[in-house]
Amino acid sequence: MNNDELIDLAVNQPLAADEFKPVDLHIDRKTGLTIEWKDGRKSQFDLGFLRKMCPCAQCRVEREAPKPAAKPTAKGASLTVLPANIDQATTFQDAKLVGNYAISIVWGDGHRTGIYDFRYLRLICPEHGDSTIGR
Repeated sequence: MNNDELIDLAVNQPLAADEFKPVDLHIDRKTGLTIEWKDGRKSQFDLGFLRKMCPCAQCRVEREAPKPAAKPTAKGASLTVLPANIDQATTFQDAKLVGNYAISIVWGDGHRTGIYDFRYLRLICPEHGDSTIGR
């Protein structure tokens, strides 16, 4: 299931379900975002992972855009060059709750349009692989 399909699946889940209600959220520059859910589960999200999975329209378009081919090095292996501001892009400046359904993160490079719906976060949780919720 691709990222856009996960976003669509998430927003079609009932907000009232206990599995999508956080009882505690903690964001830390080193350990990332930790969420304890009402149903007893706990999720840990690395900040780099959250930035990669940003649900905003701009990031969705960039993820779906064709990637240029990597240039071979002298030994024939391809070389991936990371953006110059990768450290800033994966650190957060600020985070705020959006109503009772999401968290908004302002990243170190100024990116601020991603609103991480709690249903989406639960579905992309790396530890639990909860992408089967609601099926």
